Amino acid sequence: MASRFGPRSQKILRQASTLPHGRPQGADIPEKLISMPYPRPIFGSPHHRPRIVRICLLMALSTALAMALSIADPHTAFAAVPPITLGSAASFAVLANSAVNNTNQTTITGDLGVSPGSTVTGFPPGTVSGSVHAGDSTAAAARSDAVSAYNDAASRTPVVTAAAELGSTTKTPGVYTPGGGAFQINGTLTLDAQEDPNALFVFTAGSLTTANVSNISLINGAQASNVFWQITGSASLGGLSTFRGNLLASSFVTVNSGAFVFGRTFSLNGSVTTVGGTTGPATAISLPNNPATSTALTTSANPVQEGQSVTYTATVSPASSPLIPQGPVAFKDGATVLGTVNLNSSGAATFTTSSLAPGRHPITAAYLGGDVSSGEGIVHFAPSISPQITEIVTASLWDNSAVPAVASAADGRAVVVGVKFQATANGTVRGIRFYKGALNTGTHTVSLWTSGGTLLASTVATIETASGWQQVNFSTPVAITAGTTYIASYHTTSGHFSYTTGYFSSQYTNDPLLAPADGGPQGGNGVYVYGSTNAFPTSTWQSANYWVDPVFVPAASLWPNSTVPATASSADTAPVVVGVKFQATADGVIEGIRFYKGALNTGPHTVSLWTLGGTQLASTTSSGETASGWQQVNFPTPVAISANTTYVASYLTTSGHYSQDTSYFTSQYTNAALIAPVDGQFGGNGVYVYSATNAFPTNTFQSSNYWVDVVYTAS
Repeated sequence: MASRFGPRSQKILRQASTLPHGRPQGADIPEKLISMPYPRPIFGSPHHRPRIVRICLLMALSTALAMALSIADPHTAFAAVPPITLGSAASFAVLANSAVNNTNQTTITGDLGVSPGSTVTGFPPGTVSGSVHAGDSTAAAARSDAVSAYNDAASRTPVVTAAAELGSTTKTPGVYTPGGGAFQINGTLTLDAQEDPNALFVFTAGSLTTANVSNISLINGAQASNVFWQITGSASLGGLSTFRGNLLASSFVTVNSGAFVFGRTFSLNGSVTTVGGTTGPATAISLPNNPATSTALTTSANPVQEGQSVTYTATVSPASSPLIPQGPVAFKDGATVLGTVNLNSSGAATFTTSSLAPGRHPITAAYLGGDVSSGEGIVHFAPSISPQITEIVTASLWDNSAVPAVASAADGRAVVVGVKFQATANGTVRGIRFYKGALNTGTHTVSLWTSGGTLLASTVATIETASGWQQVNFSTPVAITAGTTYIASYHTTSGHFSYTTGYFSSQYTNDPLLAPADGGPQGGNGVYVYGSTNAFPTSTWQSANYWVDPVFVPAASLWPNSTVPATASSADTAPVVVGVKFQATADGVIEGIRFYKGALNTGPHTVSLWTLGGTQLASTTSSGETASGWQQVNFPTPVAISANTTYVASYLTTSGHYSQDTSYFTSQYTNAALIAPVDGQFGGNGVYVYSATNAFPTNTFQSSNYWVDVVYTAS
């Protein structure tokens, strides 16, 4: 393995008296550019609008423009990337170091500022809807914050090298730099947010030139406020072009006649020149001003059983418009898009699925924005994301279509009947299900026990149907451990239990649950004990199934047990810590660490959870491992984690022979609420460090997956 060092970017650097990303300690401190290699990808995407309609709409909305930037909800389709914040510069549409010069008709919607210079010419005939700050403290503070944003954009990784010509291409969220020093746009550049309204796009280059009548189009939720152009030299926007995003140039910026900018034009060490229109449309620079929306989400049922249909309804409302938003809504399970549906005429969209796996699912609805006709033209509503619903999908040994051979036994004595079971993953038992026939009319008490007879939970049924499957939930779900035997039971005061003889002559499996065979290593199955009160059942009869069933919710992991590495045991025998960086899209707890091992990886193994900065949150040593395959090691106490925060899960193997797939993290890996970021983001993925003792892994090699996983439960 070889260490990998992430590239740094060009930055505007201040003198030593300046704190990192802070403001200069004195006035008029000169800044200089220091050249370093460029940065890499993150996330974002535009809307189409006829030019005359844009101008009419701009004029109609300019008096009501809100100057503050709106930041969307953090549940994203990608590993969460911190936004680039403009601070006090957010209200400025135009900002320059030395001067802003205009000729002819130019409309600026937003503030205009110059600092440390104070030259502003050409207004009128140009117009500014906001305030003009020429050389004052407000402009100085805005420029300082803009410089911080410039440096932030320059530092983003991982960086993708793209062709210098961006026209006629589509870019997904990320950080891009040209093979040479300059980007240019001839034709249309499409930015595709991939159903993530928070998606961030960063383009960093030595210069930027857009051709006449060129266009930047945003699709699938992309927003101009999340597009950043970090230019170390100058930028020129072509006549009658449509430009979207925040243009942060170190040197001069020129906006040519009839160009329309949805965003901002900043020259941090030079001037901004706007060439207004004379006979055609005016040149225009407007802060992103699409009308705001809010999205609400409801579910038809929660919790649901595995395989049961559930319908989600998203309703999108405008913040302050009589119009009803239109356009697509993406229904998402954590970072995974379940489906996309267009809003109806009432501003609602529904999506139905029966394919959610057992577990806790953080469901959101992302309105991706859309166009609505108005008397003045086309209004494009801004995207928004709903609050999260945690959909609980339960697993059981049997579904409701399974029925016993005998629904009501002739035996009318009070009895406890039950089933021994195991789960293949950590999780919780929310309650007990049982099948009853019409004669089974007594009071029913459901219970969960350890294999040794310790009562873990018990409650009395209060609402039942006359016959069929019944479900009784515990007041508090009970945590259980994978591979451990438990007993689910119910006591009936009237007898007349349901049964099928010979059922457990072999093991019954419905992943993630199994009921062991009668007479196997776990003893007999199913079990019973006669008595007028609740008791632990231990007797068996003819391998009978008494149709008792746990209601189980498994914890989540990045990979299922069916997924295996290409190389189970590497030839490397050196002691090493290997790991994976991950995020969860919802708050929750990490109950333990999973890892795959081949037959040569004989351990012992120490598992750990770390912050991205290397603080150890939990660590414990494995016991009771199998010879090979997926292993799970639980922490003594689950560790709370925060949504959209990067952590590292690792294990130490003293024998080496770790499992490995190279080139695995060349793209992001997502499984519902869990995300393993692409290699290079947040410093690289997967990670390792050679050490005979436990240590924090930071090195990477060929985007390798070392098959380390977490056991996660959403809050």
